[in-house]
Amino acid sequence: MGDRVKILKILAVLALFCAFLQGKNLEYVLIKKGVPSDNTMLLIGGIQGDEPGGFLAASIVATDYNITKGSLWVVPNLNFPSIIQRSRGTKGDMNRKFAHIDRGDPDYDAVMRIKDVITDKNVSIILNLHDGSGYYRDTFINKDENPDKWGNTCIIDQSSLKGARYENLEGVAARVRDVINAHLLDAKHAYHIKNTHTALGDKEMLKSLTYYAVTQGKSAFANEASKNLNAEQRTYYHLLAIEEYMRVAGIEFTRPFALNVKEVKKAIEKEIRLSLFDDAFVLNIHNLKGSLNFVPLKKGELRYSSSNPLIAVLKDGNGYKVQYGNRFVTKLNPQYFEYAPVLKDIALVADGKQISAKSGDKISLKNSFKILKIPGVRVNIIGYSDKSGDEAGEEIAKKQMSGSYAVDKDNRVYRVEFYRNDGGADKFAGMILVEFK
Repeated sequence: MGDRVKILKILAVLALFCAFLQGKNLEYVLIKKGVPSDNTMLLIGGIQGDEPGGFLAASIVATDYNITKGSLWVVPNLNFPSIIQRSRGTKGDMNRKFAHIDRGDPDYDAVMRIKDVITDKNVSIILNLHDGSGYYRDTFINKDENPDKWGNTCIIDQSSLKGARYENLEGVAARVRDVINAHLLDAKHAYHIKNTHTALGDKEMLKSLTYYAVTQGKSAFANEASKNLNAEQRTYYHLLAIEEYMRVAGIEFTRPFALNVKEVKKAIEKEIRLSLFDDAFVLNIHNLKGSLNFVPLKKGELRYSSSNPLIAVLKDGNGYKVQYGNRFVTKLNPQYFEYAPVLKDIALVADGKQISAKSGDKISLKNSFKILKIPGVRVNIIGYSDKSGDEAGEEIAKKQMSGSYAVDKDNRVYRVEFYRNDGGADKFAGMILVEFK
């Protein structure tokens, strides 16, 4: 069983990596974690793109959580176009298209695909993540705290669902509510259960994803974090809810950080790897400058992959913009080259120690580095000027680098590019990053 779990984990990571190739159509991804089971929890974020707490929490679970028992499926970016545009829905509210959707609707394919996932025989419990306005209260207190608000609630469509694996919807929601309320940042953030009694005639909720799931006999819930909170606070409350719903489903897990707002913020802002053309050109999506010039690309369709499902690279005028969810990261301004096979063995000396690297690696060092000569290959250290044209064999310290050419705002990370001479023409053969700590 141990070897089987390891193989499944490896396959899940490979599926995650490959699924992010080509964000051209911004289709959502389905990430399967754990061991296949007929008691699978489906976690959904990003049905509405102006609710970052939900899709950030789902993406953290998809990338950072290790499922040690049970089965979890995660869709962190259900309505990816609306996430990119920071809108509730680019073609109307997707969460109002589950009772009926026209074939000509741009959301048709996504809605029909997620319906198939919801009705999969292995899915037994569904959690849809939202950020809602204000703070729900049973009675009117003020404009931010009243029965019309949705923030900080455990949402159910009805109290129970006969025949479902988890029939007592209200009991499960109460359990989650109580756990969240034991870990509040402020008493004002107290969670409540909001039962929409959808079947009794709530015209809007009748069209929703969770009610569609209920009509299919699935135990379905929504978790709302208040839009009055910042992104990391919302994400914190979503993670508290997600973890308790996982426990309800018998799912066991580990995570590489403590569950508090400070650590959640770090998880949101951690380095994320972006690879273009199979590691020919690589960036770490953290603290990048708003524009990077002379990025060596080849003409034609841009191919990219990322370790995070919220990364997208989109055509923007003569260049490409990189997005992390609804956050703009940087713009890539290309210089076009033909490509040679990327280098797999790059010898360099970092702080006096010889090491080996391959295209796409980042090398951290303190004082200086030197790229050893590679026959037939020219080295171009972006930010260092040498009239020879080939900067291999030269020892470079940070003081010799021009900060305006660094890729990061702190002027510590620089590109080292490699070009193979082929018939008198330079062909791009890969790059590494060097970071001065």
